[in-house]
Amino acid sequence: MERIYRDADVSLDPLKGQTLAVIGYGIQGKAQAANARDSGCTVIVGTRPPTESKSRAQATADGFDAMDIADATQKADVLLIELADPVQPSIYKKDIAPHLRAGQTLCFCHGFSILYGSIVPPKDVNVVLYVPNAPGAFVRAKYQKGEGVYGCVSVDHDATGNAREIVLAIVRAFWSIRAGVVEMTFQHETEGDNFEEQILYGGAIHLMRACFNTMVDNGYPPSFAYAKAIRSLRSVIDVMDEGGIENYLTGGCSRTCEFAVRTRGPRVINEGEIRKIFAETEAGIFARDWMQEFALGMPQLHRLRRTAANSAMERTGNDWRRDFGK
Repeated sequence: MERIYRDADVSLDPLKGQTLAVIGYGIQGKAQAANARDSGCTVIVGTRPPTESKSRAQATADGFDAMDIADATQKADVLLIELADPVQPSIYKKDIAPHLRAGQTLCFCHGFSILYGSIVPPKDVNVVLYVPNAPGAFVRAKYQKGEGVYGCVSVDHDATGNAREIVLAIVRAFWSIRAGVVEMTFQHETEGDNFEEQILYGGAIHLMRACFNTMVDNGYPPSFAYAKAIRSLRSVIDVMDEGGIENYLTGGCSRTCEFAVRTRGPRVINEGEIRKIFAETEAGIFARDWMQEFALGMPQLHRLRRTAANSAMERTGNDWRRDFGK
């Protein structure tokens, strides 16, 4: 049985008198810093030097005390690690690890570096995880509406005896607790996220491209094919999320659409390959391939980017947004 925490289960008390340092002022860091500050927490921001990143100036403009990551580490009680996975190990080794002290809390936004051992914190600090299930802008928008975003928490190491209470207080400061958060392991969060990105994001995007290419190759106008490949899906995702897939199929779409989904949809899904990718993810093969790719300077990604950027579908998309609006 999964453990779900809600507003009544959690207190902000563990963060009273504590300084939170948001390390990395990007998509999530910006939203979480603002939410924590608005919840009454003391928040500072640690970034790379201004010569390496524009985020220092942005954090300062947003009213935060922004500084080098090493300085933020020394001043903070709780560090919210909002850096991208590939850069975390080098920054941790250079700017965070030498300045840690007993009793601090490292709160990660993704379990990748901990699970795969590229970061090994000392035993006298807490190691926890908080992940909102949405991009930073959406997390912030929900907070401003007095709402929250579903997320998950985990405790990998409890050095102080109250690591769980601390991470739940963090969640309360960000208001995810208003939607509910589930407790899980670092492994499940990390590998579940990696699996989702491969299957859902990867699969959906390649299905869109296959739909577009097949229609264009058979004489359909590119603008029509683009609308069908992307805009049609966009228009129904929220409907399915709000009411459920079956409610959509039986009452929210045509009977022709329902028949198409139920009888032809399974033919375009290779469940055997999906399960193979899941097994590779659990075995660490995806993580190994990604870390190797990054270490080599991302040659495969750069090549794939160039190819995709020059595709007929991307060119059509640019024209479509110009001619038919966003």
